[in-house]
Amino acid sequence: MRPSLALVVLFLSPTFWVIAEQSEPSRQFDAHQIFLLRDEISRRPAPPDLYAGALACAFNDIETCEARFKKVLAAEPKSSSAKQAHHTLAYALFREGRYARSFNEIETLLRIDSKDSDALGTRPFFEALSHFPDQTVQENGTTKATVQMDDGKLPLLINGEKASYFFDTGANLSTISESEALRLGLEIRDVSADGGSSDVNGNKVLFRVARAKSLVLGGIVLNNVAFLVAGDEQQPFVDMDVGQRGLIGLPVLRAFGSIKWSRDGLFEIDRSPRQANPGASNLCFDDLLLIVEASFERHELPFVLDTGATTTDLWPKFADVAKDLIRRSGSRESHTVTGVGGSQKFEDATPKLNCEIMYMASAVTRKPAAKSFRASTFPVT
Repeated sequence: MRPSLALVVLFLSPTFWVIAEQSEPSRQFDAHQIFLLRDEISRRPAPPDLYAGALACAFNDIETCEARFKKVLAAEPKSSSAKQAHHTLAYALFREGRYARSFNEIETLLRIDSKDSDALGTRPFFEALSHFPDQTVQENGTTKATVQMDDGKLPLLINGEKASYFFDTGANLSTISESEALRLGLEIRDVSADGGSSDVNGNKVLFRVARAKSLVLGGIVLNNVAFLVAGDEQQPFVDMDVGQRGLIGLPVLRAFGSIKWSRDGLFEIDRSPRQANPGASNLCFDDLLLIVEASFERHELPFVLDTGATTTDLWPKFADVAKDLIRRSGSRESHTVTGVGGSQKFEDATPKLNCEIMYMASAVTRKPAAKSFRASTFPVT
């Protein structure tokens, strides 16, 4: 079994903001309970611009997000609400590969609060990426493509050279080994010394960033694709063959539009325009996390949707809902999780879950999804 490709860099960590009025929407907003906030706001005729803008960003409607936040910034340009607006918009623009605009939002946030730890931590990466042109989709008349995966890897052309990479919704940026970046002739830039990152285990990792002039999958062509560049000695690339030492992350997958893959290895892209329906969606973004809402024993619960992970990991809060199940059938085990910075062993309890949660991924097909992942189908064993 391949190691987990989950990549959590420093700027992935969610930031919690304090809003003076602790109404139900503000509590949901502070707790990143996006689906609950959406349902609560839908019942209000005139929701506050901050919440409406944040929800628009979460469900990938960047135009509405910017319009709502513009009102927040005009009314309270130095407030905590303004900080949240700049923060949320920075990550929404990052997901679209609009790196210069994203960096500008971080810079503006730091002018409001020069000690904001999250913005200070992300700034070196955003600054390095801001020197690259924005990622774009080349309009060539092709809106759909279907390819055959090789053991979960996508057949790509990068700068005209063949490559075969995993796709990882848990990676907030596509990632590549140094030797692979050199093989493909990528433009590489250094990140300042204080721009180190953390992997899924919290291990400190130093990166550079690189730009591919083109990335092609099927007939879909992306220009100016950014990558993190990891050392050849870093996992998970150490044991991979030449041409496979990379993974495709969120900005590229979002640009593909609707993606669908099946257990027989077909991967389909559909960029055809469709009407979004955020009220019925069970996919959304929490900054650079892709969140899916799934059902378990009459509970609607949010999960991080990470295609780079080899196992389903249930976090401590899930134990509050499933405590009876864990008590009846849970067994103590240890698991090794491998990130770019190395491996760590964790002790955990492994419950025997019923089919409803084991088939959690299939829940995504029961409702229209967020605009960037409109109709995904996931392989279920």
